[in-house]
Amino acid sequence: MNNQVRMANKEEILNKIIQTLKEFDKQFISSAKRIIEAGDGKLYKMDLFASTVNNRAIALINGFVTLSESNNYISAVPLIRMQVDNALRFYAATLVADYNDFFDKYLSGMKIADIKDHRGKNLTDNYLAKELEKHFPGIYALYQNTSGYIHLSNEHAFINTALVSGKERTIGIRVGNGYDFFDIDRKIDFAFNMQEASKIVLVVVEQWKHQKDKLHADDSNNNE
Repeated sequence: MNNQVRMANKEEILNKIIQTLKEFDKQFISSAKRIIEAGDGKLYKMDLFASTVNNRAIALINGFVTLSESNNYISAVPLIRMQVDNALRFYAATLVADYNDFFDKYLSGMKIADIKDHRGKNLTDNYLAKELEKHFPGIYALYQNTSGYIHLSNEHAFINTALVSGKERTIGIRVGNGYDFFDIDRKIDFAFNMQEASKIVLVVVEQWKHQKDKLHADDSNNNE
């Protein structure tokens, strides 16, 4: 298989993942509908939190798709970390003793990292990523790796530079619109990671639906 064919195949893989991302909004909207209708339609404070996370997840996916299609991966990649953040923050609500109290503190502007879980541990991103790793192996590495693209770091140092071959080794530097030096393999990894992070958000948020159904069943049994 020559290089052109291999490149075409990789472009096809990337395009398929991007197309899958474009259709993710339907899954998040369906999830939001299931959550609202759960528990015989009774509304809880956590429904608002779930809707917020689902809506943010859709916006981040759409942003990633738009930026990747314009080859602006420098701006697209940090959105993966923000999607991971969606999963971490909602997962935090499952670790506290009182989710209503958690939501009230969140709504008041209190940092989630300053809230403690049922074991007395602060709900920092690092702690949440380690806890979520128990259910989704690889999420902690994704959290760490994508964090490097949020702040200016060594990850950015090689994006706009390239070694130029010749008699002497020199470094070429380009500055301007569209100069992302990520190869196709990295772009596939980025798109795949956004897809996986989005799936985790869906699963984590969907747990609230099951909790609502359980709460409704318990209330019904107590009223009999």
